[in-house]
Amino acid sequence: MEQLTGLGKAVMTTDPDKLRLDRSVKNILAYKPILARIIKEAVTECHDMDYDEVEACIGEKVLISKMPVDSGITNMPERIDGLNTEAFLNYEGLDRYDIRTYLLISKSRMAGEGGGRASGCRTGRVEADGDEVIKLLINVEAQNEDKPGYDLPLRALFYCCRMISAQQDVEFTTNKDDPVKYGNIKKVYSIWVCTEAAQIRANSIEKYDISRKFLYGYNPDTPRYDILEAVLINISEKRDTGDSDNELINMMTCLFDTRISAVEKVRQLKDDYHLRVSRNIDEEVALMGSFADGFEKKIRREVEQELKGDYDRKLAESRQQTEESKKEAEESRQQAEASKKQAEESKKEAEESKRETEENRRQFIAILVRSLSSHTDSFDQMYKEVTSNNIFADVTREELKQIMASASCALSTT
Repeated sequence: MEQLTGLGKAVMTTDPDKLRLDRSVKNILAYKPILARIIKEAVTECHDMDYDEVEACIGEKVLISKMPVDSGITNMPERIDGLNTEAFLNYEGLDRYDIRTYLLISKSRMAGEGGGRASGCRTGRVEADGDEVIKLLINVEAQNEDKPGYDLPLRALFYCCRMISAQQDVEFTTNKDDPVKYGNIKKVYSIWVCTEAAQIRANSIEKYDISRKFLYGYNPDTPRYDILEAVLINISEKRDTGDSDNELINMMTCLFDTRISAVEKVRQLKDDYHLRVSRNIDEEVALMGSFADGFEKKIRREVEQELKGDYDRKLAESRQQTEESKKEAEESRQQAEASKKQAEESKKEAEESKRETEENRRQFIAILVRSLSSHTDSFDQMYKEVTSNNIFADVTREELKQIMASASCALSTT
């Protein structure tokens, strides 16, 4: 089977309008002040930090639709801080993380338990005051399909697993001379912003992580195992926040509400959510609105064309069925005419046959009358003799008189 190049797959699978819309959405989510709000809500280690502190921890590079999910690619040699910049997944189409970045957090900034759990994520970097810095790998996805045909947490956890396995020979090694080996695995987060959640799931944030449970007994060791979390942020498809008091939910709902103009969105981001809105993000919000409107109009045109095509097909089928019905009706009419004609001919033949039978009957009676006339001249005796024969039992006296008169005429003529 021939493998397509990344360019071939992009040409085959990408709608330009949808690509521009998706790109604008990702650019907005990757904008650091917005990304910082998502991270503060979703990343356990950042819950007690303010937005500016979170933003300061975000890595210099925030990659948008550049890192592949495919195994064997993300941990190839060409990498920048463990973030590979370009590759593609054969046979399964382009499959890239929407947004990839990392956090560098000094342990002193984190809440008590969070700091302890992440203590093994060391970078080897130490601040001037001796505070150790830990590293977390972050993935953010924009999901616009509520029910894609599988449980979304499975995909989110798969992305987490890929982000862990891709760290081999990048963040950690299994070399004999490495005393830490797996201890250098960095904790990963896959955060999914679900923009079209059904109302029953809307306005909620859910987390899937690893927990420790003793099946029998107990030991006081505190091993590090908390290396992945998948988080789903469910935004109402109806853009109805209900009575939600969650700032992130409310902000994201506003951001994706197509009923709100770009100008009004920018105003709300500035005034209601205190975001520093740069010219770039201002333009992205406007672009997202215009691309969404254009994409919606295009979809509407395509639907209308499809409906029109379907109407035209059904109309043509209806006309064809009408013509076939008319043809069948005409054939039925012709068959009825032929049957009627045949019935009339049969009736005519039956009447002719009846006349011939009647004529033959009268001739037989006439012969009998001639034969009997030599023996009697009494009409009553003649009638009695004729009707005594079963064949002529139904002959009336009047009919016999007519036959006798006809026979007498014939005899007198001969």
